[in-house]
Amino acid sequence: MKRKTAMALAAVFAMSVAGTALAAPANPFVDVPANHWAYGTVSRLAQAGVISGYGDGTYRGDRTMTRYEMAAIVARAMANSDKADAELQREIDALQSEFSAELYNLGVRVDNLESKMSNIKFTGEVRSRYDSQDTARGDTDDNTTTRLRLYMEAPVADNVTFHGRYEAEEKWGKGAESKLDQAYITGNLGSVEYSFGRQPLWLGQGLLADVTGNNDGLFLSAGNDVKVTAGAFKRDIETYDEEESDNLNFYTANIDARLGKNVDLTLSYLKDKDAEYYKTWSAGLNYTGIKNFTISGEYGVNDSDEANLWQNGDDAKAWFAKIQYKGADRDRAGSYGIWAGYRDAERGFDAAEMTALDGGRLTTDWAYADNVKGAEFGFDYTVFKNGVFTAQYGDFELKQGTGDKDRKNFFASLEYFF
Repeated sequence: MKRKTAMALAAVFAMSVAGTALAAPANPFVDVPANHWAYGTVSRLAQAGVISGYGDGTYRGDRTMTRYEMAAIVARAMANSDKADAELQREIDALQSEFSAELYNLGVRVDNLESKMSNIKFTGEVRSRYDSQDTARGDTDDNTTTRLRLYMEAPVADNVTFHGRYEAEEKWGKGAESKLDQAYITGNLGSVEYSFGRQPLWLGQGLLADVTGNNDGLFLSAGNDVKVTAGAFKRDIETYDEEESDNLNFYTANIDARLGKNVDLTLSYLKDKDAEYYKTWSAGLNYTGIKNFTISGEYGVNDSDEANLWQNGDDAKAWFAKIQYKGADRDRAGSYGIWAGYRDAERGFDAAEMTALDGGRLTTDWAYADNVKGAEFGFDYTVFKNGVFTAQYGDFELKQGTGDKDRKNFFASLEYFF
């Protein structure tokens, strides 16, 4: 501490005493020669009035300087960076990087850089996963993949926050291309909350939609104990009976009503513009009144053209129920959870795979919440802080169609967060 204080006093002395060279303390750094690139940059900063050199106004660019002298000059430039234009600011940043060690030893914090970086919060997760499921051919399809997700969050203005996510996933041994599947802002207009841009979508208990990205639109919400959300968005979808995708406009509404401390009721609606694939409503429940247990369920009906086609003019129905005991807390090693559930979904209910309901991998000829019935069982465990292991088994079969009706699946993953 005494050494840092002495260095700081020496730097101040160098910048304030007229006609006196800095008597720098002994240090391991090589002196900066007069032909070093930093000299030209400092000269331009002096000419622009951002720094004033030594106390007598001279810069003394014709002699070798110690790195501590140069760091003291950089510190003054940083303190007056508001006088610099964009080009000079870039040069100050370069000097700041070059002499960062000396600035630190002189007790100078890189406040302008820190303030910029502290505005952006980065978090992420990496998942390695094995999954296996039965196919229509009667065999088993296995995959091992790695997925990276990088999250960004930054304030834009008062009550306005930016959220972003890059994601890349591919099979083991193959390269992966990243994609920006979230980029949106959230804020408040009085008592109304809004989110605008490319964002996730969750409706009700997840039976209608639980897609985490690539929904481009606007959502408005209001209310506390009874929260009402309405929105419109565009999404590119793929269906099991078409080779090409459709870029569709969607409209949605959601009501989440908290009844007391332990009960949530939801009512949801999802429709594409022409009701080609979705004209769906659902009602759901989430109950936490039994210690360590969560009970949830939802029932839905789709009256779209696609649903009517597969159900001979009728609508397609679906429901699920699930009970969970505890749950893995990624911040607490040794925590765990177990769950069991049952689902039944008629063909056409979720033709474009808007929900995965707990992350089951899908083949191209059926969806996890479409044309299946059966039970699922799962377990998760925090192996180490920020590292969660998950395993899930589904004992499903097709409700409608030809070929092998068995649709058992299994996946196991290790996901770690940073």
